[in-house]
Amino acid sequence: MDAIRAILSRVSTKNFASSQITKEDLNTVLNCGMSAPVGRKRYDTLHLTVIQDKKILDAITDASAMRTPEQPDAPLYNAPTLILVSSKFERTDHIEFANAACVIENMAIAASALGLGSVYLWGFVQKIKDMPAIVDMFDLPQGFVPVSALALGYAVHKPEPSDRPRHSIGINYK
Repeated sequence: MDAIRAILSRVSTKNFASSQITKEDLNTVLNCGMSAPVGRKRYDTLHLTVIQDKKILDAITDASAMRTPEQPDAPLYNAPTLILVSSKFERTDHIEFANAACVIENMAIAASALGLGSVYLWGFVQKIKDMPAIVDMFDLPQGFVPVSALALGYAVHKPEPSDRPRHSIGINYK
């Protein structure tokens, strides 16, 4: 799929199949994340953790306490792969969040191009980042703190490709 169509076709997946993605697809997604624009080229302030261990994924789900009757599979929606983006917080301008967002968006577009489902996750990370028992499972390098994540897998209901935006944002011209 070409880049424009992948961008226009990307949607948030909230119902993943249990089958694991291929190593080749995972590596493609990771490489696209590492190609994202990062402020001042500070790639050394970012770290990616690939989590495919069901015990860790279940621990994250349980610790986040985000399941509701309306969304019983929240926050990971049964995704078999989670890519956690962590950062060193060396500045006070929150550039870490912008850098993580760029990395995750690149990975989400790559996932779309590969026919994978994905969903950008932030809320659960804010709940678990101060839980040492959970964060210790990630084996992060010293000084890194979880910022956000991307869940990956095969969507149970694959969305139709699109040639135009699915949503609208107001625009004005001067």
